Amino acid sequence: MLKANSPQVVCMGVITMDTIALVERYPDADERVLAKEIVRAGGGPAAVAAVALARLGISTAIVGTIGDDEDGHEVLRIFERESIDAQGISFASAHTAGSVIVAALEGSTRAISTRQPLHQAPINDHAKSIAQKADWIHTDHVGIHMLGELEVSKGMGPLISFDAGYGVENFDPSLVDLFVPTDRQMNLRYPQLELAQSLQQDSQASECTVVATCGGEGSAGFSSTEGYVHAEGFSVDVVSTLGAGDVFHGALIAQLVQGRTLESSLRRANAVAALSCRAIDGQSGIPNTQELEEFLERQL
Repeated sequence: MLKANSPQVVCMGVITMDTIALVERYPDADERVLAKEIVRAGGGPAAVAAVALARLGISTAIVGTIGDDEDGHEVLRIFERESIDAQGISFASAHTAGSVIVAALEGSTRAISTRQPLHQAPINDHAKSIAQKADWIHTDHVGIHMLGELEVSKGMGPLISFDAGYGVENFDPSLVDLFVPTDRQMNLRYPQLELAQSLQQDSQASECTVVATCGGEGSAGFSSTEGYVHAEGFSVDVVSTLGAGDVFHGALIAQLVQGRTLESSLRRANAVAALSCRAIDGQSGIPNTQELEEFLERQL
């Protein structure tokens, strides 16, 4: 585990252990298809973002709930290998959350059957201590509801980032410093506006930075200092896009922690997310900083 007393970023939310099968195409009803590969890997939006941050040289901790079972123990081994402080994880009586995922090369799509965490165990004292001292707290759709237990809010301690995974049509971005939905979610929030206008609307009304992920088209954002910016995506040989959005979130915060502009941060986060698609799972293809720099140099 990470030895530093005060991690720069604390990721908070869903932690899973997943089984992923890669197939050429989805089977029809009652049909069997041969998998090209089957792997077991860690997942969950907060957990994948934590791995991305750690690979990019940011001291990172994870807060969430796992079960005291073999999946939970494997999750802890993953965080140990990645030098992520996992002492803020709490144990519940339920099994560790997880998913069975079938990723199809045809159309680069996936089907997910998931066992979500039924409840989050109380946050432990270590989690409270490190969260209050961190530069950033990054949350997903579960972690965002844990901020009250930490006694952390916008403007009172760490900057807060929200990976707006789904169902955020009515979310109030003024609660966070960095709001990151998808372009489709922004369209649901503001169906009458173009993406640039909707980003500006939320950013200025809520006094936060707003970024939208746009799949293979890259990402766009609006901040008070830079206004509207857009960064193109990168072309790679895609094996699976599983977890690429979660990787993007971690990579984006890593760049902001390192003092880069929003535009530069978007470009670099796009590259990290693209490179993660070289693997079947969401974690193993995440590059480290050297791999990222070498990839960006080849794009010039």
